Amino acid sequence: MPGLIISVIQTVSYREPRSVFRPGIRKRVPLLVSLFVFIVNLGACRAISVLDLPLEEAAERLRQGDIAFILNADPRRIEELRRIHPSAVFYAGLLAQSPEAGTADNPGLPRLPALLFGAALESPSRKIQEEAAVKLLPLVLEGEDTGLAERFLPGLQKRRASLAGTPGVEELYGGVLYTLGRFDELSEQYRDRNDPSPWGRALFLLGSIRAGENRSPELLDFFLSGPLEGPHHWAFREIRKLPSPFSSSEAAAIAGRFSVARFAYDEGLKHFRIPLEGQSLFFAYPELLADLGKAFQYTAAGEEGIKLFSEWDERIRSGGEGLTTAEAGNIRFRLWYYGGRILRQREQYGEAVRFFTRALSFAPDPLQRDACIWYILEITLEDDPGAVIPLLKTYITLWHEDEYFTDLLDQLARELILSGQWDSFLAVFPLIRPGTDGISRAKYAYIIGRAVLEGYIPAAKAGNLPDFSGAPLGSDYKTAAARPYFRIVLEEKKAPFYYRALAAVYLGEEIPPIPEEISGGTRTPSGEGMDFFLGFFTYGAASYAFSYLAPVMGDLPIGELRFLAETFAKAGRWGDSIRISAHYMAREDYRLSRRDLELAYPRPFIGLIEGSARKERLPPEILYGLIRTESAFIPDIGSRAGAIGLTQLMAATAEEMAGRIRREGGPDYRDQGEIDLRNPEINIPLGTRYLRYLMDRMESPMLALLAYNGGMGRLSRWRTALPELPGDLFPETIEVSETRDYGRKVLSSAAVYGYLYYGMTMEAVVADIFIKEVPVP
Repeated sequence: MPGLIISVIQTVSYREPRSVFRPGIRKRVPLLVSLFVFIVNLGACRAISVLDLPLEEAAERLRQGDIAFILNADPRRIEELRRIHPSAVFYAGLLAQSPEAGTADNPGLPRLPALLFGAALESPSRKIQEEAAVKLLPLVLEGEDTGLAERFLPGLQKRRASLAGTPGVEELYGGVLYTLGRFDELSEQYRDRNDPSPWGRALFLLGSIRAGENRSPELLDFFLSGPLEGPHHWAFREIRKLPSPFSSSEAAAIAGRFSVARFAYDEGLKHFRIPLEGQSLFFAYPELLADLGKAFQYTAAGEEGIKLFSEWDERIRSGGEGLTTAEAGNIRFRLWYYGGRILRQREQYGEAVRFFTRALSFAPDPLQRDACIWYILEITLEDDPGAVIPLLKTYITLWHEDEYFTDLLDQLARELILSGQWDSFLAVFPLIRPGTDGISRAKYAYIIGRAVLEGYIPAAKAGNLPDFSGAPLGSDYKTAAARPYFRIVLEEKKAPFYYRALAAVYLGEEIPPIPEEISGGTRTPSGEGMDFFLGFFTYGAASYAFSYLAPVMGDLPIGELRFLAETFAKAGRWGDSIRISAHYMAREDYRLSRRDLELAYPRPFIGLIEGSARKERLPPEILYGLIRTESAFIPDIGSRAGAIGLTQLMAATAEEMAGRIRREGGPDYRDQGEIDLRNPEINIPLGTRYLRYLMDRMESPMLALLAYNGGMGRLSRWRTALPELPGDLFPETIEVSETRDYGRKVLSSAAVYGYLYYGMTMEAVVADIFIKEVPVP
C-alpha cells in the first residue's frame, strides 16, 4: 500500500524532464510511466501478506479476535502485523495476554505479548505508545532475564526525545534501565523530575539505593504513606532481595501494611507488635495507624486495641507527643474512628456511637465526616429506629453527600413501616426534601401518599407542610391530601421510574412522553482518544475496551459517551453499553431522550425472549426487565452464589424446570449430557418457565419477581407476616436489601420496555405487575 500511495503522489507531482523525443511522444511518456508504476504497485498491494496470510484475511481474523495465526508465527516476524495498522499490534498484545491465548503456560510464547506491545511503541498514536508502555513495564521488570530490556533499550534511547512527557513511556525507559542494572542513569533520569508517578518514584528510589545512595527515609515514606498500589508491591518484593535499609521496627511496619492489604489481619497484627513497642511510627504515619485499626477490628485483639487507642488519645490530648494542632487532630480522628469500628465489630453499639461522635469532631474532610455520621445513624437504626429521627435533625445539615445516605434512609423507611411509625415519615420528609437525594425524596413522598390513602396517616396531618394548603381537591379528603405527595414524585427528575410510574397511577396521569431527538445533533466524535477506543472493536479486543474507558468516563462529553455506547451495543457488548449510558444519564446536565433509553434498555435476543414469553404466557416487557436486571444481557455471566447466564439460574432450579418441560413433551435441555446455562437458547426458556412457575403460585407478578431473587419460601413467610399491607408497600418491608431493591429495578425496567417497544404507558405496566393475571399481548 505505501508503494501505491507513492505512485499516486508521483503522478500528481510529476515534472516533465528534458527529452530528445518528439513533443507529442514526450507529453505522453510521463503519464504512461506513472500509470505503469501505479498498476505495478496496485498488484503489489494485493499481494501483501501478514504472517503468511493475505492482508485482508489477517485483518479480518484479528477483527474477529482470532489470533491463532499470530500464536503459531515466528516471533521474529511479529512486526508484520503493523501492515494491518501501526496500532493493531497493541490490541493483538491484549489478546495474546489473555488466559485463553495460553501464552503464560506455553514456554515458547511467554514473550509474545511483550513483543507485540514493544512493536506498538512505534505507533504514531501517543495514546497507543502510552498504553503499550504501561503493559510492558511489569513484563520487563518481572522477567526472568534481561532479554526484553535489551531489546527495547535502543529504540527507547533513539526516540527518547520525541517520547519525553508521554506518560508510561518514561517509566518504561526507567524500568529498562533498572533491569539492565544501569542504576546511575536511572537515578539521573528522575532526579530533577517534580512529582514523578508512583512507578517513577519506585524506580528512582530503588535505583538510587542500588547505586549506593541513602534513600531510606524517602523509601520509608513511600511505603508508609498513601494507598498501596502496583509500584509499591513491586518495590516491596525488590527491597527484600537487598540488605534491609530499615530498622526492625520500620521493616515490620511495612510488612504489616502489606499483610493488611491482602486481608491477613492476624499476620499484620503480628508484624505491628514490633513497632508498637516504640509507637512513634504510628504517629508519624496516619495511614499506618489506619491499618493497625483494621488489624485490631478483624482479629480477636479488639479489646486490646480500644485500650491502646484510648491511652494514645489521652497522651496526645495532654500534649505529650509534641504534635501540631493539625497533626494531633488527624491522629485523634483515626483513633476514635477506628476505635468505633472495633467496638461495632464487637457489638458494643452504645460505646461505638460515642467513639464515632467523638471522631466526628476531628474529621479532617467532608468524606470522613459523612462516614462518622453514617455509622452513628446506622448503629442507632439497628437499636432504635425511632431514635434516628432526632439524630437526623442534628446531622442532616452536617453531611456532605446526600446520596451517601440513600441506603440508610431506605433501611429507615423499612423499619418505620414494620413498626407502624407512620407519622415519622412526616417528620423525616421535610428534612430530606431540600437535599439532592431524589431517590429518597421520591420514596418518602410516595409512601406518605399511600399511607394517607390507606388511613395510616391522618389526612389533616399530611396537609400541614408549608406549601400544602390541605384544602380538598374533591370530595375525598384523603385523595386531596395524598395528591401533592404523588405530584412531588412524578416531577422528581432523579426519581426511579418505579416510583414515578406508581405515582402516575394514583394521579391518573401519564408520565410525559420521552423526546425522540437529541439536541445538538449526532456528529461522529473524532480525535486520538476516540480512535484508541474504536481500535478495540476494529482489532478484536472489544472485551477489553470498557476497562480502559471506565476510569475516564467522567472526563468525556455526553456526545462521545453516547457514540461509544452505540459502538459497544453494535458489538454485542450490551452490559458495557448499559453501564455507559447509565453513567451519562445520571449527570446533572443530562436531558432525557428516547434514543438514550433505547441504549440503556436494549432488546438483544429478541426472538428468543419474545418467543419464550409467548409460550409461557408472560408479558415480554417483564421478561426483558428481569434479564436486564439479572445479567445486563451478558450470556456467560456467573454470580458468587453459583447462578449462571442471562436469567441467572441455579443449577438445581434449571434441572427442575428442564424436567417439567421434558415431561410436558417439550425439548430435552439435557440432550448434551448436562444443561449449558451459558447458552441463551437454553437459559432463556428455562428462566422464563421458572418465572411462570412462580407467578402461578404468588399473589402478583411483583411477588413472583421478589421470589425469583429471594426464594419462594422466604417470600411466602414474609408476606404471611404482613398480610394486611398493600401489595405496593409490602416490598418496602423485605429484610434483604438486595431483594428489596430487585423488585424496584425489574419493575422500572419493565415499565421502560413496555413504553419503548410494546405501545404501553409506564404506569400501565406498573399497575399490571401488582395484579394476579397480567395481560399478555
